[in-house]
This record gives sequence, structure tokens and C-alpha cells, in this order.
Amino acid sequence: MYINSCIPWMKDQTELQKVVNLSFRLGYQAVIIDLRSEKEYNEYKKSSFYHSENFKLDFPITVSKIPQIKPLNQPIALIPRITLTIKNPNDLKQKLSFWVSKRILIAVESIHKETLEVAARDGRVDIISIPNMRFQQALTKGIISLARQNQIMFDLSITPLLEVEHFKRTQILRVLYRLFKSAKPISNIYILGSHENIKNNSMLIRGPRETVAILTSILHIPEYFAKEMVSKNLEKLFLRYIKRYLSLFIEPGVEIVDIIKEGEKN
Repeated sequence: MYINSCIPWMKDQTELQKVVNLSFRLGYQAVIIDLRSEKEYNEYKKSSFYHSENFKLDFPITVSKIPQIKPLNQPIALIPRITLTIKNPNDLKQKLSFWVSKRILIAVESIHKETLEVAARDGRVDIISIPNMRFQQALTKGIISLARQNQIMFDLSITPLLEVEHFKRTQILRVLYRLFKSAKPISNIYILGSHENIKNNSMLIRGPRETVAILTSILHIPEYFAKEMVSKNLEKLFLRYIKRYLSLFIEPGVEIVDIIKEGEKN
């Protein structure tokens, strides 16, 4: 299943619907909607992009169940994430305390190494977002290792490669190449999505197969691991959301796998 990890929320829901429809036509079977504030979260919950509040799934909760939470009249499954732009560790703790009760995927972005170190240790964080070169430069091998231990995924975007002029594109490629060289996809969990700038130009969205081609041909990532970034890794994240929403997910590595009803015991 191909999944886009980050489609930004748009106040103009007609435009957002066009982006969702385009994602479907490009070959995505699911999308994660990126929210940036409590206001956007409340708007999202009232919109036609939000799944039913009372959906129920039978055990076991597997990838095959993902289409069952597709919102009415939408072509693909949609779930939310909140991306928190963090100034310092105290800011992170305060915002996590608020959002952890919302049963939503939590992404953190920061240009401060100390903040990313704290986020990489915190089991409440699902994603560390690396939207551009400035944020990439804050990563260290220590942060990457901590995130791997806590099953936190790194969210990258190739959209900036498509919209900048040649010199800046070369800079971005160099930084991405160094990132993948120091933290190889074979041992770390990467996901790929679109970028805030698709609000202004939805044609910057690339389909999953084209994305895999860019990763393999330009960044020299083996095809198997490139496909994991737009498929298998995101399937795990989607299932984490579903289990969290159904109160089955406790923390990375700890979750409820079945519920035995009274009368079913041997």
C-alpha cells in the first residue's frame, strides 16, 4: 500500500479535495493530513476528511483493515497528524502533554539539537519532521540512534528538489546524500511525504513510483528500502494511529493484540 506521509491541511477544503483526488490518481491508497494548530485540528474533525468517530475493526488489526476507515465519499483512507514546531525541551513537554490525549500522530520539528535529542527519547513522539535543509543540519548520529531505539520515524520531503533552482538543488541533494550515508535506510525508519509548498502548487506532488525512482537513481538507495519509505514504514505508522485511536496502542513495542470477551475463555 502506497501512503503519502504529509499533505498539508488547507483552509480552502475544495483545494484540499483536489489534492486528495490527485494523490489517489497518482497511485496513493492513503494519506496523512498534516495539521499545525488546535484550530486546524478542530476544523479537520468537522470536515468530510475525518473518518467516523465510532469505527470498529475486528482483530487482528492488519494492513488489510486500513481501507475500512476511509471517510465517506473520499477515494482513499485519511488520518491526521499534528506537527509541532518546538523551541526548546520545556516547550516540547508542554505541547506533548496537551496533544497526547488527542489520539493523533505526533510529529516534532526543531532546528535545535537539544530539543531533537529530547524528542528522540520520548515515546509519545511518532515522527521527527525534516522539511528542509535547515532542519536536516540539526540532526546528529546520536539523535538518529535514539530515534531508532524508540521506533520514531524521520519524515523527509523531496518537494524542495523540484521547486528550487540548480545551485540550491545541488545543496539539498548533497545534504540528503550525507544524511542517508550516515543513517542508512537499512537500519533507520524513513517516510516520505509532500511539502507545505504544495498549497501553492499541487503539481509538485509526485507519485510513489516516481518518488522511488528519484531515490534509487539520484540518492542511490536500494529499491527495496526506497519502497519501504512510501509503503511498509507508513503502513506501520497508519496501524499505530488506528490502534491508538482504538486505545490498543500503549507505547512503541507495547500494545493490545486481542480482547477476550466474557464467555470466550477456555
